[in-house]
Amino acid sequence: MNLKKGIAIVSFVFLSTAQAKSQESMLSDFSYLYMEKLIAVAKENYPKYKTFDHQINIAKYNLNQQKSSWLDPFSFSYIYRSNSNAVNSLDDNVNLLLSGYQFGVTISPGFFLKKPSTIRAAKEELKLAQLSKAEYDLMLESEVKNRYLVYLQSYNILKIRTKAVLDVESSFKLIKARYERNEVSFQDYNNGSIALSSAYEGRITAESNLSTAKVALETLLTKKLEEIK
Repeated sequence: MNLKKGIAIVSFVFLSTAQAKSQESMLSDFSYLYMEKLIAVAKENYPKYKTFDHQINIAKYNLNQQKSSWLDPFSFSYIYRSNSNAVNSLDDNVNLLLSGYQFGVTISPGFFLKKPSTIRAAKEELKLAQLSKAEYDLMLESEVKNRYLVYLQSYNILKIRTKAVLDVESSFKLIKARYERNEVSFQDYNNGSIALSSAYEGRITAESNLSTAKVALETLLTKKLEEIK
């Protein structure tokens, strides 16, 4: 077995072992309790989620307004009449009856036909606001869970890539030392150098993916993950 194949086999064994350990680590890193805490933080802080509470409050206010406006069709009025201008006994008797404060009430019958329907409409608006919040509640929970899992996945992939870099660096040091002693060809040395560059590139990509996943999750939380224990 030549050196190139040996290096490939060793690298494969290292990567397989690292991946297996990382998979176990991902399961141990996952926490339902922590995930529920993230969901609670998102519900408390995410601006769009708060808008549904305001919509519900507005709908409740409108419903209360409709329920308390039963007196709106009644129009109350009054006038004051004085009998100081009476000129004879007949006028005096009439003015006596019509003098003082006189009250009047005007009623709009059509109001009582429309009022029950407007109250029902206000109730439906409140239900709609509550259902909209319940729907978004489920969507927000699902999105937090998905982004949390992507974050854990990215974190464990980075551990794989980091371990791979250490393994390839170790292998390259051996190849370099043997190349300097003229025990291996330049092609073998070059292949080792390419493998090391590829490992570095893989780690950088994994770091970028982890940062992206972290930012995406923190966008829903409006907090840094480090602040949530």
